[in-house]
Amino acid sequence: MNNIKLSNLEAIGLVLIIIINHIILNFSKSIISNTGSASALNILFIGIILLLFIQLLLFLYKHFSGQDVLDISQYLGGKFLKILTGILFITYYIVFTSILLRSFSENLKIIYLDKLPIIVIVLIFIFAITFGNKLGFKSISKVNLLILPVILFCIIFVFLANIKNYDFYGLFPILGSGIKSTFITGLSNMFAFSSISIIYFLPPLLKDDKNFRKIARISTILSVILFFFSIISFLSLFPFIRNSEEIMALYLATRYIEFGRFFQRLDAIFLLVWTIAVISYLCIAVSLSLNIFKKISNIVDNNGVIYCFSGIIYLISLIPSNLSQLNFIEINIFKYVVFILLFAYCPLVLIFANIKKRLRGGKNEKTT
Repeated sequence: MNNIKLSNLEAIGLVLIIIINHIILNFSKSIISNTGSASALNILFIGIILLLFIQLLLFLYKHFSGQDVLDISQYLGGKFLKILTGILFITYYIVFTSILLRSFSENLKIIYLDKLPIIVIVLIFIFAITFGNKLGFKSISKVNLLILPVILFCIIFVFLANIKNYDFYGLFPILGSGIKSTFITGLSNMFAFSSISIIYFLPPLLKDDKNFRKIARISTILSVILFFFSIISFLSLFPFIRNSEEIMALYLATRYIEFGRFFQRLDAIFLLVWTIAVISYLCIAVSLSLNIFKKISNIVDNNGVIYCFSGIIYLISLIPSNLSQLNFIEINIFKYVVFILLFAYCPLVLIFANIKKRLRGGKNEKTT
């Protein structure tokens, strides 16, 4: 893991591709379901909370330069806590990568591949994940940086091309069901920003860890902006997408784009771009899991582990029997796991590690 050195843009790209996939896979629509017309205001409020949270993390990381949450866990509780933290993150990435893979595969089957068995669709993605991780994490991050501008352009294009279809009455009442649902219960929408999980592992991966603070802030701000505009767009397209609970809202938005007789039904092109984005995200999530496993187990060659993880993802992705179960897992279970692991467990590890360092006069312990 330590021999992987990312540029600033590559690191920011890793965070953004996760946020983009959350937009593709209906997280924005889940937020709208929770807070209704107040979703835009809710996202701005959550964005402020998230920036304050990131600032707290940066303060806690200040005394652990160049170390990730695994190193800090070992400093705090030895190898046991390091392994426990690693297992929690591997489980988190593997399980929810499987669920998101199945969710996107189901959408593909409904939209275009209705005659192809779901096990075959999922298997195609598994081959892509395996091949990508055989190339290595550095190659994945470089490819992700190359395709990211195209993906961002397509998303922005979809939002702008639908301006004529917008009904901005969907943004009102601006407080939705009230202050409580917008600012208190609406805090549960923070689950959509689970992309911050990468931030816990960034410091040792950077060419210059002094840029860690800048990367964390920029990627967080861009993530909030992307989600905000996706929420605005979907709320404005509310009459078109409100009755669809299965098909991706972003895909539905592409169906209404028309530029004369020769530029209709552009949705097929956009769906190809979304597919590439999903593959990139899947490769990154599995690669992070592989790097974490390599660090907690001290193995030298992880080629065998790649096939093992790919097989596990394939099996887990086939467990849910329908989209209703997938939606329940994504909206409910995923939400609580994100809060417990990313917004509770990891900050507590960092806080107690800082307390331990302060009690020991700032002396660090050698990690292996």
